[in-house]
Formats: sequence, C-alpha cells, structure tokens
Amino acid sequence: MTAPSFDTITLGGVSYPVTPFTFDQLRRLLPAFAQLQDGLADGGLDAAYAILSIALEEHLGTNGLAQLRMTMPEILLAIPVVAQVSGLTELGEMLKAGR
Repeated sequence: MTAPSFDTITLGGVSYPVTPFTFDQLRRLLPAFAQLQDGLADGGLDAAYAILSIALEEHLGTNGLAQLRMTMPEILLAIPVVAQVSGLTELGEMLKAGR
C-alpha cells in the first residue's frame, strides 16, 4: 500500500484539502461511488453530491455543499481526487490485477 494521499479539490473557485477518511466516512462513500458507476444520469449527480459532502463535511458542515456555487467540470475533477485519497482507486487497481 502507498502512503496516505493529501490533495485538494476546487469548487466555486475555492480549494479545499481532502484528507484520509474515517471508517464511518468510508462506509458512507462506498455506496455513493457504486451509484456513480452509471455516470451522472439516474441518480449519479446525487451520488456526486454525497461523495463531495462527505469529503468536505469537516470544512463545510453537513449542508454546506448545497450552498456552494460550482461548475460541472469542477465536480467531475473533484470526484477522482476523493477516490484517490480514500484508497478506492488503489483498491480498484488491486482487484483488476487479481491481488
């Protein structure tokens, strides 16, 4: 396994650090990422909202994301950062490799 990653996402022109997640946050992230697999249609935007809300809850509180003005490109760039920091990207690579 690699060392924990610390990165930032930018929403509404403001950069926020994304730090490793608690076990509870990871438990809530997994279903949201699974729902996002079909893209932003059919509930995918709700999944993206859940993912970013979890990632930023320590900075914005539980409902702070709903008040931010942001663009779709910002959302689409932020999701992979959350996946990387959470370890889901590495987990996916390990599963593909059969480890």
